[in-house]
Amino acid sequence: MSIRIPKRLKKRPQFKGLPIPYIAMIDDNGKPDFRVTDEAKRIGVIRNRHCQLCDEPLGRWFFFVGGTEAAKANMYFEPAAHLDCLIYAMKVCPFIVGRIEHVDLDKIQAQYKDKLARNVAGGMMIHKDDNFAAVRNPWWVIKKASDWTYTRTPDGTILLVPEVVKETEPLFPEDMTSSDWKKVEQFLL
Repeated sequence: MSIRIPKRLKKRPQFKGLPIPYIAMIDDNGKPDFRVTDEAKRIGVIRNRHCQLCDEPLGRWFFFVGGTEAAKANMYFEPAAHLDCLIYAMKVCPFIVGRIEHVDLDKIQAQYKDKLARNVAGGMMIHKDDNFAAVRNPWWVIKKASDWTYTRTPDGTILLVPEVVKETEPLFPEDMTSSDWKKVEQFLL
């Protein structure tokens, strides 16, 4: 099944047929690493109230997604997104749809060891915050918000706290059909 790329995401550079999320880290050779967030870009979209995926300004509503624990705590590492950008990402992201079960942080740190050593003064780091699990939770909740504030974890990571207007029941994207996604979209609009 072909999944339509939303108009705003079509403007993004692509890698292997997928739009590169704005906040994804891009290495020195121009290759994106979808597993790693570029913290400067993450802070930029938070500050400018842009979509973390397409980097275009957000509208009246902001949409957050996370596992059930993030939903219970109402705190998110990932910045807000447009609903169409977010649903597209949830349909194609290997971590969300179950093709990748965990993120191997040691492997990522080893892969970027040389770059990390060169960029210590420049601020690049691969940071693991113990408040987050690197193991995938197959259940996801989307929240529609009218605004957000932020807090910091004990390790100093900025987390967003949305002012929730509406939220989905936990979703299991691995088994969702086009009809299921359409219902989610209609519910949240």
